[in-house]
Amino acid sequence: MELGLPGRAAPVIVKEQVTSTNSVLKELAIEGAAEGSVLIALRQTGGRGRMGRSFLSPPGGIYLSMLLSPRCSPEASLSLTPCAAVAVQRAIARLSDVQADIKWPNDLLVESKKVCGILCESVFYQGQQKLIVGVGLNVNTPPEAFTGELSAIAGSLFSVTGKKISSQKAAEALIEELDRMYADWQNDHRCCLEEYKRSCINLKRPVLLIRGEEKIKAYAEGIDDNYALMVRHENGEHEAIKMGEVSLRNM
Repeated sequence: MELGLPGRAAPVIVKEQVTSTNSVLKELAIEGAAEGSVLIALRQTGGRGRMGRSFLSPPGGIYLSMLLSPRCSPEASLSLTPCAAVAVQRAIARLSDVQADIKWPNDLLVESKKVCGILCESVFYQGQQKLIVGVGLNVNTPPEAFTGELSAIAGSLFSVTGKKISSQKAAEALIEELDRMYADWQNDHRCCLEEYKRSCINLKRPVLLIRGEEKIKAYAEGIDDNYALMVRHENGEHEAIKMGEVSLRNM
């Protein structure tokens, strides 16, 4: 895959298959890879999602990780995760004229089917925090790739629009939008806040907060300036959820 990204200084490495783009890029980060380095694979054999889950990575998707060096505290860098979701949403709109929804904190849904997952992980090199933003976007993944319970909750841009998209164009759009977002984020961590609020489908509805084996019913009232989910518990108490898992199913 030959990418057209004129003027981009950081390297972009394209592989047919890797275990996990995040894991491989972590190793490159420890070896001193430059900020902005990107690793792309067309298939992962050991893709990872949030909460330690495996991430289905069949052919037809774009699996991409980008290395960033945010100059801020680890807590402040949490806002990069929802901002990455907005960047991917912008890329999807460019590729397919589809407006994807965002499920807090960072899943992208089209017609209620998850088409993209994002996993951000930290790594430290010479005492400096680096962040790896991993994106798995189901671009041309055929519907039959999603078997069992996944068939009801997962999809691809192709399965919901019926149109094939160039893998090259998908990779270019993702990189360009992530680059643009990160440049804006360095000036203002709230650069994507209003877009995020408009697109978050959790708001103004009941949700389940999942904490280990515990499931807690709450009502999602809004997003604060740090992209935390503001919820009201059944006892009337309010809480700002900064990280974790929130389900909309079975409500």
